[in-house]
Parts: sequence; C-alpha cells; structure tokens
Amino acid sequence: MPHTLLFADPLAVRLELSGGKGANLSLLTQRGFPVPRGFIVSAHVYRDFIAGADSFLGRVADLPLNDAAALRTASVALQEEILCLPLPPSAVKEISKQLAQFPEKTAFSVRSSSTMEDLAGAAFAGQHETFLNVVSAEDVLRRVRGCYVSLWADRAIAYRRQQGFDHAQASMAVVVQQMVPSETAGVGFSINPMNGQLGEMVINANFGLGESVVSGDGEVDQWILDKPTRAVRSANIGNKSRHVIGAASGTCEVHLALADAEKPSLNDGQLAALVDLLTRVEASYAFPQDIEWAFADGHLWLLQSRPITTIPPRWTRDESAERFPNVITPLTWDFVESGFHRSLNHSFGLLGFPAFFGKWFAKFDHYIYGNQNAVELYARRAPFVVHSQDELRAAIPQLRQQFGWVQDLPVAWMRDLDHYLVTLGRFQAEALEDKTPPEIWRHVLAVNEHGAQYFLPNIAISIAHGMIYRVLHGLLKLVIGPTDADVLFDHLTAWCETKTGQINKELFELALLARQNEGLVGLIRGSASRELIARGALTRFPEFNAQFQRFLRDHGHREADFDAYAPTWSEAPWIVLDNLRLILQTPMDYLPKEKERELKIRAQQAEVTLFAKLPVDLHFFFHELLRLARTYTSLDDLEHYQTTRLTPVLRGGLRALGERLVQRNMLSEPMDIFFAHQEQIESALTTDSPDARNQFAAQVRRQKAAYLADQARTPEWVLGAPAAATVPDEPERMLSGLAGSPGVAEGPVFLVLTPDDFARFPKGAVLVARTTNPTWTPLFYSAAAVVTESGGPLSHGAVTAREMRIPAVMSVKESLTRLQNGQHVRVDGAAGRVELLDEYSPKEDTHAASPQERITVLHA
Repeated sequence: MPHTLLFADPLAVRLELSGGKGANLSLLTQRGFPVPRGFIVSAHVYRDFIAGADSFLGRVADLPLNDAAALRTASVALQEEILCLPLPPSAVKEISKQLAQFPEKTAFSVRSSSTMEDLAGAAFAGQHETFLNVVSAEDVLRRVRGCYVSLWADRAIAYRRQQGFDHAQASMAVVVQQMVPSETAGVGFSINPMNGQLGEMVINANFGLGESVVSGDGEVDQWILDKPTRAVRSANIGNKSRHVIGAASGTCEVHLALADAEKPSLNDGQLAALVDLLTRVEASYAFPQDIEWAFADGHLWLLQSRPITTIPPRWTRDESAERFPNVITPLTWDFVESGFHRSLNHSFGLLGFPAFFGKWFAKFDHYIYGNQNAVELYARRAPFVVHSQDELRAAIPQLRQQFGWVQDLPVAWMRDLDHYLVTLGRFQAEALEDKTPPEIWRHVLAVNEHGAQYFLPNIAISIAHGMIYRVLHGLLKLVIGPTDADVLFDHLTAWCETKTGQINKELFELALLARQNEGLVGLIRGSASRELIARGALTRFPEFNAQFQRFLRDHGHREADFDAYAPTWSEAPWIVLDNLRLILQTPMDYLPKEKERELKIRAQQAEVTLFAKLPVDLHFFFHELLRLARTYTSLDDLEHYQTTRLTPVLRGGLRALGERLVQRNMLSEPMDIFFAHQEQIESALTTDSPDARNQFAAQVRRQKAAYLADQARTPEWVLGAPAAATVPDEPERMLSGLAGSPGVAEGPVFLVLTPDDFARFPKGAVLVARTTNPTWTPLFYSAAAVVTESGGPLSHGAVTAREMRIPAVMSVKESLTRLQNGQHVRVDGAAGRVELLDEYSPKEDTHAASPQERITVLHA
C-alpha cells in the first residue's frame, strides 16, 4: 500500500486510507471540481508511526475520560511522547518525492484528516490541527507529526467520546495541498443551517484567507439567497476590520482601513459563481453541503465540502399524523423510538445518504410529531433527475449499480422472515407463570429487541416504495407527456396483490356466509357486537362461527391502533363484527373478485398503451420499474402485517408483569404498565422497596391522567407556530388538501376517531378521520367519500379509495375541527377540495336509511 495518494488516485476516495477530508477532496477532484492540487499521506503511515510507542493502545484504554483536568494532563503526556517519535523513513522519502513535483517555494496547507472526520453528525470541526502557509519540506514533515499529535488533544478525545467513537480505532491521514493566496474566501451552505429552510442558501465571506470566517472572531459579510431563483433575500455587510493573510511559515492578522472594511467582499459576478458552484456540489452529492471556497487571481477554488450535519427541528404533524394519529402511551413510544431510528439510519446507508443523528419523530404531550425539516432534507429528495430519454439511457448503468439494493432487498427480507416468525413463536410459547418480575421484564426486552432487529430494513422498504412511485410517475411524464401521465400512472398502479386485500376478501366471504342466514344477519345488525361476543351468540351458527374463529386465528394479531396498549382483533373480536356489519349494509352486487378482475384488466391495458409508446430499448427498464413498484406495494403492506405479530407477544409479557405489580400495589390494573416509562420500570424492579413502589405507583397515576387529558384534545398541527390566520381569498366553506382519489360525491359527514366508531358509521356518509389503516378498510364499503387529516396519494386511505372508486381528499389540516357529524359536504377528489354545503341533522337511529337517501354521487 503506498504511503501517499494523489487526489486523482481512485484509492484516495477510501475513507480508511484518506480520512474524511482527504476522501472528500479526492472525490471532488475526480468529479471535475476546481480543487487545488495536492496529495494525501495515508492513514497507514500514522499506524506505522504510532506502532513505535510502546503499549500506546493500552494507555489509551485507561484515559481518565470523566475527569477533565486529569484527561488534560494525560493528553499532554501522550502528545509529548508522540512528538518524540520519528516518521517511518519510507514515508519521509515518498512525501519528499511528492513535494518535489511542485514548483519551488510553493506554500502548502497541511490539514488533519481523521478517518472519523467529516462524517454526518461528526464533523470534528476545529478538533484537529490545520497548518497554513508551510513553505519547506522539513516544515511539512514536522506539521504532519503535528496533525498526528492533535488526534490526542483532550478536546479531540472528549469529542470522540461524546460521539460514541472507539478511541482505539482513531487514525489520521494528512492532506498536503497547494495554498491558495486568496483575496476573498469563506464558507457556503446549500441550505440555511440556522433556520432549516431548504429553499435558502447562505454565504459568509471576508477578505484574505477563510480562517477569519471559520474562526468567528470578527464580523464577516453574509448573503442569504433564494435557492430556486438565486435572488438575494438579504445582504449583511459587516465591518471587517481584520483579515488573515499568509506570512512566513504561517499566517498573520492585518487591519483594514475603515473604507475597505465596509466594502462587500464579493461582487455580483463572484456571488453568482459561488451560487453556481454550491448548487453543482450539492447535486453531485445528492445532499446539502457546507463548502469552503476562495477567490484568487479571478479564479474560484473549492477547498472542502462536507454534508450539513445538523439543522434545527421543525415539529409538525405533517409526517406523523398518518402513522400515529392518536395519543401514544409512554412505554410504547420508549420501545418504538430506538428501533425506528436504528432502522432509519440503516435505510439512509442503503440510499447513500449521511446518517441522521437527530430525532425524526418525537413525542410531545403524548402525540407524535415529525421533524419536518429532516423529512424534507432526506425523504423528499429525488433519487436522480433526467431531462430526456437519451439522458435516461445514459444513466441506466449507474442506476443499476447505485440502486441494486432495491432489487436485492425483497429477497433478503423474505429470507429473514422465517427466522423472525419462528423466534417470535418461541417467545410466545415461553411460560411466564413461574418467572420473577425482573425475569418477565427481561423477556419483554428480548421480544422488543427481536422486533427491532426484524424491523431494521423495514423503513428502507417504505422509502423505496415511495421513491419507485415518484420515479415511475416522473418518467411517465417524460416519455408520455404530462397530460396523459397521471391517468396512465393511476391505471398502472390500480391493483396489486396485498395481505390487506386478502384479509378484505376473507371478510367479504364471511359476510356472504352470514347472508345465507337471515337470523344471523339480523343478530349482527341489531345487537351490539361486544354484547354478542360476550354471551357467545355466534355459537348458534356453527359454520359461520368456525370461519369467524379461523379468521381470528389467522389475523387476530392485527391492531386496532398503532399503540400496543390497544387490544388486537383476537382480544377485541367485536371490532371484526363491526366491520362485518358495515359490509352487510352494502349491496353485494359487485363482488371483490369482479372488481379485482376489472382493475387487472385496466392495468394490463395501461401496460399495452405504455409499451406501444416506448422505444424498444427502454422496454426492459420500464418492465422492471413496474415490477418493482408492484413488488414494493405488496412488501410494504406485508411488512406491516408481520410487524404487528409482535403486539400480542409484547402485550402478553407486559400483562404478566402488570399482574405482578398489581399484587404489589404498584398498579391499579395490569395494563397500566403502559403508562410507565422504560427507565421507571427498570428502576422500580431494581430498587424494590416500599418507597420505590409508592413512587412508581404515583408516577404511573400522574402519567395516565396526563395521557387521558391529552387524548381528549385535538393536538396542535405545528408546535410553536402562531395561530393560523384565515386566508382572505379562500372561501370560508371550502377546505383544501391533496388529491387522493378522483371523483365527486356529496354526503353527510361522519367523524371516525377510533374503532369504537365503526359500528355507528352510516352507509352513504363521508368518512372523515385523522388517518386510516388496513383494519379500517370495510368502512370504505359504506362510505361515499373519504377525507383525512393526513396522508397523501400513497397512503392507505388514498389507495383504498381508488380501489373502491370513491373520491378521497387527503391532508385536510382542519378537517376534524371544521367538520362535524351531519354536515353535508361535497368532496372533489381530483381537485383536492371539500366544500361545506347545507347543514344536515341525521336521525337518532344511525343505522337508518336517511344518510343513504341523502347521498348523491355526481361522477366517478
């Protein structure tokens, strides 16, 4: 392995050889960006160098990390020892040979490039040394050792500890690069890191070298620009009284005259060139970047680029309301949050995005909010952009390599599914009666960790699903034209085999079987489902009851709500009966199999249309794209179905633990365990004393009361936002959202907030909900239209509405506050509008026919 690597060397982009800074500069060089000439002293040289220190790693393991003063003393001792070590002679020879390739009296920058540096979430900014204006070979070699020494400065050690990195794995490459004698230099951000605005770019600049900008010691110039138009939104010209220039073997600070200090450090042409460079660098990485740059002799140089590691969160319900429509108990969220974020970063790794170290979702007053800045930063980005069929052809080989994981993931996921299910079965079969509370708790934690391991690739499935749909829709616009693309896209994606579809067909078959017995139909329609189950009324109908029990056996793990605190179908079988009642209200003259056949024919005809318009050499690409779109639609649904198998096992373990805690007067009822936090349970089980028990019981009571109070309110849509003002030009009787399913229908509103509302849903009403999930599908048989507070074209509500051929409008933010039961509305699914019509008061009997008489389907 060579001791040095030129920026143009293909090996130089490897992080383990070049460190973060060196790998980035090499990649930028190889992509054609204007990077000053240089080379990298490989991290292998550092490893050979440090091997000369006896038992060095042993002393690193014993560093006093919890005592700042002692750490500083130990750090100084390590650094002094390192300074005494010689560089390997072979490395000295190779570095000297590289330096000889530059013109005489060339000034260099010598920069640390840790193998842990410039990673997302761990930029190590300022933690390691940089030496500027180094003018002799002897000085370069001395500064290389100075970079090695900075790896063991107390600030760098503390930073690594904070980031969770292993000190023993720390290694250092060094970048040796020709100095740019800049007249103006600074930094640029392709998004606004201060407020998280993705539509803004920020540039900071000063005369001289960029050190005055990076250090933050004095005033600098700042421009904020509109990203789409590149127009300047604001310019703040600082009083730049000082700037940094190169000096003999280093730099010095000089003062500017007042007249010069107040001049802008960039002219309009330079600003435009910077914006163009920043835009191209972001496009090259497909991720927002923070760059260092310099102007010298009229030339713009790119000195560094790294992913923007942190932006402030903006908490909204935009992303979370569909996934988490209702309040969440403390313990459920404790279990979910860690596994979710692990899966998230696993998915970003597949996508080639930097890891995300903040919170994607967070719980505030028992409601889950999404970090909308993070969502837009990561999830809304186009995986690639082409503007013509020729560009698509040219991109296909790279796409095949970059997104090979999309084809591999379904196979790998199905391979691992058996292990997940078999192990889950073992957990479920485990006897808990003779276990102590700590042993039961360890069982619960093991189940949760097993679920987290299974869930690791599942967010990648959801991301890929949405990504493939966006790509398909965008390419249809490219090859077919925007006019016909929307309709063709809807037809191509109108049907796919899913687990939810299978369950709905089984429910429909149950309804058909029930219809064969008028007494059973009357019983289901005329009695409360919970009461029928309680008194075992279904046993009077053996054939139906057997099929009903088989349905619960196969699908009883399905949840009525995301929160594991809510019972599953097996525990609350009346929910299934409520769904059957809804189906029985609907005329069965249009069977699911007939609808399925119609949708399949529509999809097949759409394929014929598409391939007739495509060049032959693009047929295979689009065939694979369609196959993957359908594969991921099925897989996205299946992974959710299998994920919910965790719920009964977790609930069983927590119920057993809760029963023990009830016996100790720590809980009022077993399932109150869900109102405790994970660390509270662990503390109570570890410190088993009367005071600890009383404290735990009081915590749970307070937290349950807070949960119930939050359950009774409507959460704010945006945290910390001022009250929304009425939009003057929007009619008071019009609500807007996203188009979900085409068609127009009128009917009375019926709000469905929980599965308890299923049984009262009147046929012909407009279903209004926070969101829907697969267990809500039978409601669609009776609904005239669907309106949800969240979601989009790929949400369950939109997909199901399209299958049912009823209008749907998604993401109507005020739907649960502006709409009330009985109001008559017109839903325009294609336009994404809900119009309030005349008021309507339904009869007391919600199962009466009056809502159906009021419904008018205008067109579909």
